[in-house]
Amino acid sequence: MSENSAENAQYAEMTILCVDDERVILRTLQRLFHRKPYKVLIADSAKIALEIIETTAIDVIVSDMRMPEMDGAALLEKVANSHPSTYRIVLSGYADFESTVAAINLGKINRFINKPWNNDELVNAIEDGLEKIQLKKENNKLKIKIEKQNILLKSLNHDLEEKVNLRTKQIRASLLRNERNNKACEKMLFNFIAIDPYLSGSFAKKVGQLAGQLGIEIGLDKEALHDVRLAGFLNEIGMLGLDPIFCSTPFNLLNFEQRKQFLTQGEIAQQILSPAQRLNSVKEILTYQFSSLENITETADSKTLTACKIINVARDYWRFAYGKIEDNKMDHKNIFLELIKSRGIKYDKSILDILIAKPELIEDCTIEQGLTTLQILPEMILKHSLFSSHNLLILAEGHEFTEHSIAKLIDYEKNQKHQLVIVIE
Repeated sequence: MSENSAENAQYAEMTILCVDDERVILRTLQRLFHRKPYKVLIADSAKIALEIIETTAIDVIVSDMRMPEMDGAALLEKVANSHPSTYRIVLSGYADFESTVAAINLGKINRFINKPWNNDELVNAIEDGLEKIQLKKENNKLKIKIEKQNILLKSLNHDLEEKVNLRTKQIRASLLRNERNNKACEKMLFNFIAIDPYLSGSFAKKVGQLAGQLGIEIGLDKEALHDVRLAGFLNEIGMLGLDPIFCSTPFNLLNFEQRKQFLTQGEIAQQILSPAQRLNSVKEILTYQFSSLENITETADSKTLTACKIINVARDYWRFAYGKIEDNKMDHKNIFLELIKSRGIKYDKSILDILIAKPELIEDCTIEQGLTTLQILPEMILKHSLFSSHNLLILAEGHEFTEHSIAKLIDYEKNQKHQLVIVIE
């Protein structure tokens, strides 16, 4: 199947609904989407739109703001209440500012597009919505499949254990399918974190980048540097097995029992990564990442010990910055004051001293010559991982470019209007 055929098939079973009281605009929208694979329905009033939604599965609704009888804000509010999974886009002119605010507040819109719209912007917004809906549907299918399998298992006695097992089985199933392609596996693991509504791809990326910079400073070899950077990216993967309260509550506001549960994420990470034999080194780092320096020294090998020292400093720097430890986000100066309090106890002196002496490492300010997608050639090796504008991992470091992967990157730049800078080994 060609790439175009695959893209056409991607949304072939999906439906969008365009709502506007002006027939001219509806015909314009029909012409805009007539070559697209997804089905396009139209309604010239909010009333007809609601009737269609009650009888037809609508994935994305695009509504004009100013309409008689019921405006776009009221329509999208009804849709949000009755069909919350439908992706909602509003078209509005500058003169409708107050109505647009109402739509944002009441209709819980996902995207706002100015009129007159740009065709590419509107198509991209709709297909972004279709992609998000499709991901949710696939995730729901996977959950249903896992739940059916779990009926045969012994009933679990504890809520937390049930969540750990369910999420671990989901990720294990994905890991086993991708074992032959380690780079695809790493990309998938990171994106599990990035798309989780309770975690942050931005936080994970910053921890991984800072861990990599510290690893370069102490002279880690290529393999060890890869492992410590990946461990930074995946430092919260064990949180996938915990209750969302542990993601939204600063650590110092948790009670004693909650802190004990929070610290079990190393064991959960070990369960999640156990099928991926090539990630054993990363698994060891994540297993010990919350252990004391003394305990790590006694039980882990020297390679794991060094990596844990790096992860502890990089992770907690950004935990303080994101408000994951205290009930407030700290600035650079106050973070250093907090880290220094535990210098030599929780944080290795030499690693922390490097960070204090070179604060530019925090923003990953290393300047390297990068190439554009049009300059990439097959067999070139990617030096640094590529991320989308939404912090999803596109390609993992070490990827060997092919004509196919180069073409996919060029298409990505055109569709997302996000220019990539690619650093080659």
